[in-house]
Amino acid sequence: MSDAKPLAEQLVECEQWCAARPEKEYAPVAERGLRVLTQHHAELTKSLPGQIPQADGWLLRSDVIGFLGWFLVALVSVAGTAMIFVSVFRFLERTEHPFLYATLLTLLISALMAYAPLRMLLRSHELIFGDDALMIRRRVFGRLDHEWRLPVGEAVRVGLAYRGAQGRRRGNRGGTYAKLSLVVGSGDAEIALGDDLNHDERARLAILIDHYYNGSGEVPRPV
Repeated sequence: MSDAKPLAEQLVECEQWCAARPEKEYAPVAERGLRVLTQHHAELTKSLPGQIPQADGWLLRSDVIGFLGWFLVALVSVAGTAMIFVSVFRFLERTEHPFLYATLLTLLISALMAYAPLRMLLRSHELIFGDDALMIRRRVFGRLDHEWRLPVGEAVRVGLAYRGAQGRRRGNRGGTYAKLSLVVGSGDAEIALGDDLNHDERARLAILIDHYYNGSGEVPRPV
């Protein structure tokens, strides 16, 4: 992996490399992870949708998919709900109130199916920089979902490394693949997060943190 490549591209290559190997083979390499380099700070000149500056840090929203994106989500949701209703109605048409029961059951099933993708879309990560601590807050549906706090010493280490694995079936065999996380450490303390983010968002959070604690000068402004 070339240091000149954007960090998000290196993340893709790293996960592809790890996914092609059993866990016992890739874990020692992936634990070392990818370092955020000074060259990567220049990537901040390219704006990322949902990245909003704040007085004490940054806010990175993941629900920035645009009007067309939300229109397609709504269209697929309506079509899916209609298909569920038709399927459920067949089993309830002999009951006293088939339309009522089918509607209630359809709404319940649709809500359960929509929760996971909406949770991924309607979330944000808030970076709060301080001289004595770094605070990261993840909000889902506008509510605080998780908070990470890292006491900051003289040196802050920022990188992306393997932290955990998720099961996957390969034919008839069980397998695992790497879950790369944003890892920030200072002294003996360490926090890891963002294994559910896409590559661009994970890389942007890492670069913003590294630039604040290890960079020089102002954050490059988007052109």
